[in-house]
Amino acid sequence: MTGAEKYRLFASLSQVSRTGWVQRGVQNPESVAEHIYGCWLLGTFLLPEQDKHPDYDKQDILAMLLLHDLPEAITGDIPRPVKKQNPDYYDRLEREAAERSLLSGECTPQQRTLWQQWDTQSTYNALVAKDIDNLQAIYTFCCLQKNDPSLFTDEDTAAWLQGLQQLKTPTVQKIAKELMKERESDV
Repeated sequence: MTGAEKYRLFASLSQVSRTGWVQRGVQNPESVAEHIYGCWLLGTFLLPEQDKHPDYDKQDILAMLLLHDLPEAITGDIPRPVKKQNPDYYDRLEREAAERSLLSGECTPQQRTLWQQWDTQSTYNALVAKDIDNLQAIYTFCCLQKNDPSLFTDEDTAAWLQGLQQLKTPTVQKIAKELMKERESDV
C-alpha cells in the first residue's frame, strides 16, 4: 500500500464512529479519528518529558498513540466488551488488518517496531500508551455523563470508574488522579 493509499484509508477514520457510544445512543458520537487525536493530546500535554522508568520515551508513546487504532479503518470499531468475549480472534483480526494497511508497502522500521510493541504490550512505553488509550475513553465517558446523565446507569458509572483502578503504569495513574481531581472540581 502506498503512502497516498494509506492516507486515504486512514483519513476515513473520521467517519467511523466509536461503537460503544453509538450503542448508548450518544448523539454525534466520537469518531475513531477523534479518539486517536484525543489520546495524542492527552499524551502531549500530560505525559512528563522524563520519567523514572529507564525505558520511558515520550516521543515513542506519542507516535504509538497516533497509530494504535489505524487498523480500525478496515475492521471498524469493535467495542471492548465484544473483544473480551473472544480476544484471540479479535487480536488476530486486528493484526491482519495492520499487516494489510499500516505495515504494508511504504512502512518505516519505526512504525513496524512501535506497532509490534503496541500489539504485544511488551514495553513500558506500550503499557503507557495502552493506559492513555483507556484513560481517554474514561475521560470521554465522564464528559458524556456530565452532559447527559440519562445516558448511563449508576452501574455504568461504577464500571467506567473502575477502569481507573486497572491502569497499569504509575506514569498514567498520576495523570488519571490529576484529571479526576479537576473533574470533581468542575461538578
